[in-house]
Amino acid sequence: MALAVMAIPVAALASSHMTGPPPVQLAEDDPYVHRSNFVVADMARAFRVYRDILGFKVDVLVPATSFMHSVFELPPEAKLRIAFLSSGEGEFGHIGLTEFPDMEPPSADSIHSSVLIVEVQRDIETLFDLLKAEGLNVERIFDLTNPSRREIPFTDHDEHRVILMRLDRPE
Repeated sequence: MALAVMAIPVAALASSHMTGPPPVQLAEDDPYVHRSNFVVADMARAFRVYRDILGFKVDVLVPATSFMHSVFELPPEAKLRIAFLSSGEGEFGHIGLTEFPDMEPPSADSIHSSVLIVEVQRDIETLFDLLKAEGLNVERIFDLTNPSRREIPFTDHDEHRVILMRLDRPE
């Protein structure tokens, strides 16, 4: 039996008034990962990477609740917005972006404590070129085995580490 609670539908978030509690659907797996959430300094700049280059769909963009202030230990007066991005399935999406315009990102020479791994089907060389053109920290494409794949590690504008992975089709 799963214990994780799945996200409420985007339609409930988009409406200005909810007449009752959000619908609850239990996950079928335990544990179940809903999404990653990154703090970003500029939502439009983050959209250029996650929406325009990587191809995620922006399902919703709303003011963040005070809960997010507590989660990220941000000042209560901070004006936060949150976007939920998905591969097209909707709901709360696969990635959350919480905009905190006054954020000072970690230094570029610090270690990364986490990485988001995104599988892609598109041409990896084209994605590499788009990431470089956006001015992101990306050095090369790695050819790896077991399983056979190509990966591009890069750092976004807010110092989040991401790996794009294209698996080779089995023969």
